[in-house]
Amino acid sequence: MTEVIGELLPVFILIVIGYVVRWRGIISAEAFGQVNRFGYFILYPAFLFTLSSQADLTGADTGPFLIGILAGVAAMVAISLAIRPLFREEGPAYTSVFQGAVRWNGFVLLAAAPMLYGPEGFHYIGIAFGPMVLIVNMICVTVLARWGAGHGASWRAILDQIIANPLILGCAAGLAAQGVGVRDFGPASDVLDLLGQAAMPIAVLCVGAGLDFKAVRAARFKVALATGMRLILAPIVLWSAATLCGASPLAAAVAAGIGSTPTAAAGYTLAREMGGDAQLMAAIITATTIVSFITMPIAIGLAMP
Repeated sequence: MTEVIGELLPVFILIVIGYVVRWRGIISAEAFGQVNRFGYFILYPAFLFTLSSQADLTGADTGPFLIGILAGVAAMVAISLAIRPLFREEGPAYTSVFQGAVRWNGFVLLAAAPMLYGPEGFHYIGIAFGPMVLIVNMICVTVLARWGAGHGASWRAILDQIIANPLILGCAAGLAAQGVGVRDFGPASDVLDLLGQAAMPIAVLCVGAGLDFKAVRAARFKVALATGMRLILAPIVLWSAATLCGASPLAAAVAAGIGSTPTAAAGYTLAREMGGDAQLMAAIITATTIVSFITMPIAIGLAMP
C-alpha cells in the first residue's frame, strides 16, 4: 500500500500545485478556464486520437479485459439511471450526479501507470481509453440532452451534440484509424504527438485549479452520493466485471484502478455547455478528487495481484 501511495503522490502534488496557483492568484480562475477549454477542444482530442490509433489490440487478454470494463461501465450506467427517481424535478442536478458516477479521469491514473503496473498495465489503460471515453461521452451527452436545462431534445439534436463533441471525435477518429490499420500520418502524427504530450500535465493541473470547496458544502447529499458511487462502487464493479469476463489478475487490477479514479473535469465543461448543474458538477469533481487521495491507493493496493 505504501508503494502505491508513493507512485500516486507526484500526480496528487500536481493537483495541489494547480489549486495553489489559482488560489494565490498567480493565474486567475478565468485564465485556467481558458486553458482547460483549450485542452478540451485541442489537447485532449489529440491525445485520445494518438492513444486510440496506436493501441495494440492483439494481446490474448485484450478481449476479456475490454469486455470486462465495458460491462462494468454498463453496470454503472444502469445503477446511475436507476437512481433517477430520487431527483424528481431536479433534472440538471441529476445529470451532474450521473456524470460524477460514470466519468473517470484517466489522466490521473495514466500519469502513474508505468510505475504502478509496469509497461503491461500502461498498455491496458491505453486500450481502455478510446472505447471508454467514446462510449461514456456519448451516454453523458444523451443524458444531458434528455434531463438538462434544455431537456426533451430530439434525437437529431442529441446526435448533433454527439457529433460536435471533441472528445468523441478524437476517440472515433483514432479507433477508425486503428480499424483500417493506419498509424502513421507523417508530420501530422508528430504534431498530434506533441499536443498529446502536453495534455496529461495540463489536465491534472486544471483539475487542481478547478477545485471548489464552497460548492461541496452547498450540496452535500448529492455530492456524497456521486462520490460514493464513483470511488467505492465503481472500483468494485469494474474489478468484478473484468474478473468474471476472464481477464488476468493484472488486467483486473487495472480495471479497479480505472474505477477508482475521480470524476473527469471535462464533465464541468459539458455541464456548462449543455444545461447541466455546473456548480454541482464542480462540487462533485472537487469531492471525488480530494477523497481519491485516500481511496485510490486502497482500491489499487487491494486489487494488485
